[in-house]
Amino acid sequence: MEIVEGVNLHLIKNESLKTVHIKCRFSGQLRSKTVARRALVAQMLETATMTYPTNQAFRLALANLFGASLSTTLVTKGKTHCLDINCSVISDSYSFESQSLLEALLNLLKDMLFNPLVATEQYQKASFEVEKQNLMAAIDSENADLFYLAEQGLRKGFYQNSCQALSSLTTKDLLSREDAFTAYQEFQRMLHHDQIDVFIVGDFDDYDVIKQLHQFPFGPRQVALDLQYQQVYTNVISESCEIKESQQSILMLGYHMPFSYDAPEMLSMAVYNALLGDLPTSKLFVNVREKTGLTYAIGSYYDDFSQLVTIYAGIQKTAKTEVLRLILRQVKEMRLGKFTVTDLDRAKLAIKNQLLVSQDSPNQLIEMVFHDYYSQEDLSIERLLIEIDAIDKNAIVAVAKKLRLQAVHLLEGVS
Repeated sequence: MEIVEGVNLHLIKNESLKTVHIKCRFSGQLRSKTVARRALVAQMLETATMTYPTNQAFRLALANLFGASLSTTLVTKGKTHCLDINCSVISDSYSFESQSLLEALLNLLKDMLFNPLVATEQYQKASFEVEKQNLMAAIDSENADLFYLAEQGLRKGFYQNSCQALSSLTTKDLLSREDAFTAYQEFQRMLHHDQIDVFIVGDFDDYDVIKQLHQFPFGPRQVALDLQYQQVYTNVISESCEIKESQQSILMLGYHMPFSYDAPEMLSMAVYNALLGDLPTSKLFVNVREKTGLTYAIGSYYDDFSQLVTIYAGIQKTAKTEVLRLILRQVKEMRLGKFTVTDLDRAKLAIKNQLLVSQDSPNQLIEMVFHDYYSQEDLSIERLLIEIDAIDKNAIVAVAKKLRLQAVHLLEGVS
């Protein structure tokens, strides 16, 4: 339902949950100009408000709600950059408090959005500089992760749009250009122009929640949310190498996947990925890691929204050529249908179990509702389970034949 135009409320009732989960998602176009500003906004949102002007006071307010939790996260979905405010609190049916804990948490969310810690049209400088340095430290921590660095190297080679390769957390270079004024102005732009989706999951009173959220002073906005990033496959394979001080090396392969996130082939793609590299019984794990011992980690995953399928392998640098040959052989065998019916049934069962388990995960329920809403498709669990059962070897081979190698990146460790 709409609170106002461009601001949607999604109520997901689940009486089995003992906590109520809230996600307030701001969705805007992914742009290099604003990604750092949005990351800073995320930091400031979970730090303080005018009512609670220090982080200690803000966290005490949460603690007083029987240890309610609150955090912010950033995620890229194709051409869209999402900033999420994530909150949870004990369900009122399990609370002995006279005041509704959910009502109090929603009041705190309202305070975060409409009463931020500002001075003269910019964030309060002392608090802002602390959070900017905290974000710099978080980026340093990410850059210390070799798999993260290797993935970033692959993305730069794969995507023709450089903005698409950006980390959702931004870079230190982009971050250094922003200040308390530019970040706050971006927050105001988000508040008035981003698509906003509020999700509430758990056991709650619909009427009370709707009534309270209609008191949030959101203004109408017109947003054409475009989740899917698409690019044309080119027959020139991007190859790159980065040197890093480490005992290990990481090999990354990027395959072009010509499907959008709401395409009928995506379920077959999920099963294909399980067969190739996402399970302990997958071809990559068994035939490359277990049989040869040439890798200490190997697997595959894909991005629904940006057409990238990634194969990764942690290796000794001297094994690069042999591991690459073995990986390409597994991919070729998938195209030739060289997997058994037992393998296929095992992969389908794993995907179905993941879907069933997701019913107990508030975050996964939210993502399913979000994708369902914007794809305007019926993505009910019942329908998905039926469609997975119908997937056969021909469907997997058809998907495999459409995946084409687009980029190879090696993060080479040196002593």
